[in-house]
Amino acid sequence: MSRWRHILSARRFRSSRYLLRATLIFGYMILMTLMLPRSFRLRYPHETGQIWKGETLLAPFEFAIIKSEDSLEAERNRWLADLPDVYIEDSAQATRMQELLLGKIAEFYAKVTEYQVIVSSGDTARALQVWASYPLRLADPGAIQPASAMRQRMEAEAKRLVSDVYRQKYIEFRNSQPTEFVSLRKTPGREVMLPTNRFLQGREGLLRYFSAQQSNLPAAEWNFLKELMINGLSPNIVFSQSLTDESRRLLSSQISEYGEKIADKEEIVGKGEVVDARSSLIIDSLIIEEEKRFGGSRQLQTLLGQFLIVVLITSVLLSYLSVNRPRIYFDNSRLSLILVVILMAVGLMVMATKLTPLAARLSQTLGPNINLSYIYLAPACIVAIFISNFFEHRTAFMCNLLTAMYGAVLVQQGLEYVFVQTIAGTVVVFSLRRLRKRDTIFYTLGYVLVAYIVSYVSFHLLSKGSFEAISYHTLLLFGINVLLTLLAYNLIYVFERVFGTTSDLTFLELLDTNHPLMQDLARKAPGTFQHSLHVAALAEAAINEISGNALLTHVGAMYHDIGKTYHHKYFIENMSEEERLANPHGNLDCTESAEIIIGHVKKGVDLAHKYRLPQEIIQFIETHHGTTRVEYFYRQYLKENKCDEPTDEGRFRYPGPIPFSKEMAVVMIADSVEAASRAMKSPTPEKLREMVDAIVDHKIKDSQLENSSLTFKDISVVRKSLYRQLLTMNHSRIEYPKAPITV
Repeated sequence: MSRWRHILSARRFRSSRYLLRATLIFGYMILMTLMLPRSFRLRYPHETGQIWKGETLLAPFEFAIIKSEDSLEAERNRWLADLPDVYIEDSAQATRMQELLLGKIAEFYAKVTEYQVIVSSGDTARALQVWASYPLRLADPGAIQPASAMRQRMEAEAKRLVSDVYRQKYIEFRNSQPTEFVSLRKTPGREVMLPTNRFLQGREGLLRYFSAQQSNLPAAEWNFLKELMINGLSPNIVFSQSLTDESRRLLSSQISEYGEKIADKEEIVGKGEVVDARSSLIIDSLIIEEEKRFGGSRQLQTLLGQFLIVVLITSVLLSYLSVNRPRIYFDNSRLSLILVVILMAVGLMVMATKLTPLAARLSQTLGPNINLSYIYLAPACIVAIFISNFFEHRTAFMCNLLTAMYGAVLVQQGLEYVFVQTIAGTVVVFSLRRLRKRDTIFYTLGYVLVAYIVSYVSFHLLSKGSFEAISYHTLLLFGINVLLTLLAYNLIYVFERVFGTTSDLTFLELLDTNHPLMQDLARKAPGTFQHSLHVAALAEAAINEISGNALLTHVGAMYHDIGKTYHHKYFIENMSEEERLANPHGNLDCTESAEIIIGHVKKGVDLAHKYRLPQEIIQFIETHHGTTRVEYFYRQYLKENKCDEPTDEGRFRYPGPIPFSKEMAVVMIADSVEAASRAMKSPTPEKLREMVDAIVDHKIKDSQLENSSLTFKDISVVRKSLYRQLLTMNHSRIEYPKAPITV
């Protein structure tokens, strides 16, 4: 019953994983489809200044040309230049000005009276000092008649003049060059156009008006009153910014965005003709008109087409992974990382293409050969960089190629973009194949910039036949692209934490022998430390020849024996000559000794978890012995118990699992080969070759390499590589003659 429960629970678990993977893939395809723009532009691919590559384009129906933004703006400015400002009449201004002037007149007479009193007392100097504090200087205070009757006459004259000025309408223009007419708001929604010469205009207008006036006031009083009113009166016709803006908005809204009409079946551009600015504007107008007329039905068809394209491209990716990289395909976390990276890159491309309208406007200023698609601004090379860092280079190359295909769907220059992006991504994959230093990324980005420029220029020279057709503004986009790629590179750490996958950058950090685990191993088990370094060198050389992950192999080999820091004296490579003679295993029976030897795997896994080593490195610790037997103590056990096959053979076998990647398998073989070569006395090339062959054959016979994906050819290459490396490591040296001892 428990057996059936176990089978059913395993099936449920597998079903849930498959369901999660299916949901992940379907969700990715839906998001990718929704992200792609549904535009009619792909029906009429064109670029100003370039040759029309399709058949002669005829208008499918009658439609109006949409004015360009520049022409529409010029027309709007032309109309607005003739639009008069809007003013309003302040009806309460006359009353306020009369009250203000009466107060000024009262103040004036008070000052004159004070002056004349001081003069009559004989203090002329003080009188002049008092009069100097008064702002107006035109009137002679001694000539002013302080009688109340004269003051009343001046006040009456002031009221009359104020009423007359405001009846004629006094205005102060906001511009030095006023328009010919003024728009005067009478009532809400009603304005009248009046010629500007009807108004008293500014200080000069008041001066001319008062100069023409006659008054029965004495000369001194009349001069004072004129100066007072010229300096004190404010306009009663006032400029209104809000009403002027409202008038401008109303006029702007009435300007039609459509120009001349194109008749049905009228030729727009002929086959082989250059698309000039007018033809480009007509095609853009046709695209917009088609979107208005057929947007709903055709956009649904476009959506279906995009979904099918996404399905096909995704199927290519999944087919590649399932056949060549099943460990990625069946790992939902790794698969989701790849899909998210591609989704992010395509999203950046979509955002970049939104700048196309800006590029179209810039083309009027910067020239007709500016690239009208800003997709080159998107750092699409992050796909190749991220996938190379997290997985391996073949997968990165495939993902970059598929991302370039998505870009071809987004832009008009599909072949151009696929070519340029494929070259740039290939340079990334090639540059990062042997990542050993962090500064490699900076060199890589430099190579990418060169690859972008060279591939772009070469494509245009081939397709256009001249340097004039090259958009040099696009070269600037390549530079910005590389800078954005450098910024996006920092997201690798975030992806590591989110998806639980280790990048090559983390492996680079683990290469440092100053890591606490390596330092502890070197201090407690120096023999094992040296053994691990030699195994790393052997394994890396071998894995390079069968196109495996050399960096992962090297790091995995360095840490595969860290469990030997516990009970390090029980491992022969850490024993001194005296300890070997004393033999610490002498006081233990065979099963106890085997338990200590086998236990270094579990101890190593525990240490790896304690120091938070990546799971990929822990797998090397678990698999470097697979399920092999501790042969020495097993044979000793048989000898002591005088039996052929013990019933408890499992006590002498490592718990496994067996290696499930070629990197793990190579480390297993290199580990055994290196240990055996150290135990060999007087190694010769023949002995070394026989030893390597025997160890590899034993691993195959013991079924330790079944899950490693190593082919017979790979195994043959690994044999030869290990043999060559051992010959180098065990080469003989010339015996130097001893120097004579002199007394």
